[in-house]
Amino acid sequence: MANFYFSVSLDNDRTLCVAPLTNRKMAMAGVEVPDPSGYFLFEQHGSEEFGGVEIIAQVFSEEAALRLRDMFNMA
Repeated sequence: MANFYFSVSLDNDRTLCVAPLTNRKMAMAGVEVPDPSGYFLFEQHGSEEFGGVEIIAQVFSEEAALRLRDMFNMA
């Protein structure tokens, strides 16, 4: 599976993303993810050092990741 990373800015402080979830992003979310495979729809806010991540959904196929990209007009 290729590692796609799509995002769209929601405002100055928040970005909506579709991407694999890295260990750093999981730590920023503060939740345990039993199966970190596939892609995740998540909102990132703040800076990379002091921000947070809210996981919204998990999808398991490239096709689903591409559909979310299109639905949210991500680049």
